[in-house]
Amino acid sequence: MLKKITNGFIFTIFILLIPIILPVSLLQSLREKRRMRKLAGRFVCVECGEVLGVEAIQLADERWDEIVKAIIAKSEPGTRLRLVRTVDAICPHCGCQYLYRKAERTFEVREESPDWELLEPKLDSE
Repeated sequence: MLKKITNGFIFTIFILLIPIILPVSLLQSLREKRRMRKLAGRFVCVECGEVLGVEAIQLADERWDEIVKAIIAKSEPGTRLRLVRTVDAICPHCGCQYLYRKAERTFEVREESPDWELLEPKLDSE
């Protein structure tokens, strides 16, 4: 009985906090995107020496959409996916791919992971 009351109380508190949690998380997300765009406007590509600019983030968004569509097309309907974004900026001049490091507030060159290459055949065989 006490456990049901406690669970109900926790659920009620969570429901009451949703109007606060959602706007705060949305504002944090928008602030982080603005920081990333601002950084891209002054970040110099390590490959070609050109400034990335906002176009680099747009290119990465388009590329990530393609990656997600390909993964969804390979997976069975109703499959729940947990995806981690692997590219945040792509240099429009040379194509160098970058990951955004939130803690350091900088871009880092994206390295091809051998672990990812090992996982890809498993997707095809499932």
